[in-house]
Amino acid sequence: MAVYLGLVIISRVDSIFFGPNHQITLGRIGGVLPGVDGSGDSGSKDRTNILVMGLDRRAREGAIPTRTDSLFVVSIDPKTNTAGILGIPRDLWVEIPGKTGGTYQERINTVYVQGETQKYPQGGVGLMKQVLLNQFNIKIDKYVIIDLKGFETIIDDLGGIDIDVPEAVYDPYYSETELPGDYFPVDVKPGPQHMDGKNALAYARVRFNTDDLDRIQRQQRVIFAAIERAKSLNVLKNAVSLWDKYKGSVQTDVSDIEIPKYAILAADVKDTIHGVSLGPATYPYTTPGGAEVLLWNAQKAQQIVDSVFSDTAAAAAAEESPTPAPVKVQVQNGTGSDGLAARVVKFMVRSGYPVEELNFGNALDDAPHAKSEIIDVDGANQRNGYLIAKMLGMSVDNYRKATAAEKAMLSANGTAIVVVLGTDKDYDQLIQSPATSTPGG
Repeated sequence: MAVYLGLVIISRVDSIFFGPNHQITLGRIGGVLPGVDGSGDSGSKDRTNILVMGLDRRAREGAIPTRTDSLFVVSIDPKTNTAGILGIPRDLWVEIPGKTGGTYQERINTVYVQGETQKYPQGGVGLMKQVLLNQFNIKIDKYVIIDLKGFETIIDDLGGIDIDVPEAVYDPYYSETELPGDYFPVDVKPGPQHMDGKNALAYARVRFNTDDLDRIQRQQRVIFAAIERAKSLNVLKNAVSLWDKYKGSVQTDVSDIEIPKYAILAADVKDTIHGVSLGPATYPYTTPGGAEVLLWNAQKAQQIVDSVFSDTAAAAAAEESPTPAPVKVQVQNGTGSDGLAARVVKFMVRSGYPVEELNFGNALDDAPHAKSEIIDVDGANQRNGYLIAKMLGMSVDNYRKATAAEKAMLSANGTAIVVVLGTDKDYDQLIQSPATSTPGG
């Protein structure tokens, strides 16, 4: 599902994983599917965390519950248009809640099968959600599960993927089926390599003369390579039909109706995806029973988790992305303080914003505003809006896209962003302080 999530749910699904300056048009879907606004404003503005589990299950095994061969969480923050992937080592030693109370310790890759076989509430998914919440304070909103055959099918339908392999990977005894004598020797040389589904799966799964942390890095290379391939083929121009084609290959609680919503949500997350692993917080340990596992340092693990799931980290990730070209900004005074909008415009010019892109006036409704807002008129300037928020000392929560009525009223004069100054902030105090950022150069 690493790949499927990238193709359908999280990218434009393209943009959470894809690079900058690429856009795929889904077309208008508002009014066709309940709860979906074709303008792209659908859904909550809250962070969404999606659990992705790749099961170590062969086609011959049917639908039996098995251990997770890969495990990660994708987090999307629509407030800052950022996204992150947290890779979780399969050998991580965790506390697992018992169905009737208490806890026991085992590898995290056993959690799903334990939840299924023990009939834990919501099964293996429910137990995995509880473990992630208890151990790392990660709340899961949605989940996706894929097995080995589904993974291969998606890669093959893309025509294969291209990976620049940094180090050789070798396993003479690799087997997809793990049946006696059924070997598929793996010998991947360093350098650019084209892989079909079978070879990409083997590259991601090999454990011979390597470790769990190296596997996470290889799996993330496969994810990004698949997304680059999908981007080049423009396969996401119709997320709904793509979902119809592949939904039989996955198990998920994402409904058909929600697919366009997730596609629109992810469309705004362009070049701010970052991937990390809990690996640096772990260290090897041999249990009294002789099992080779990974223990983890709680403080270091929390720092890594925060780098993906905290709003502060998401904002920092957005800040690191390339600065967009300046757009036309109108500053409106909603405070009743005479001349404030003009003073804020002068402050923005001193901070480096081009004077020709700025104008000012009173709030259009001539009413006091208790909350400051940054309104994106056509919904295409989220990054600019975030940087202006930072310049003016606002929270990213102050940014929003314009309603249809606001867009009709404001777009006539070419304004791209409207800044409404509210009484919730002392802008004169800000103006007296040195500028700290320069959106647009």
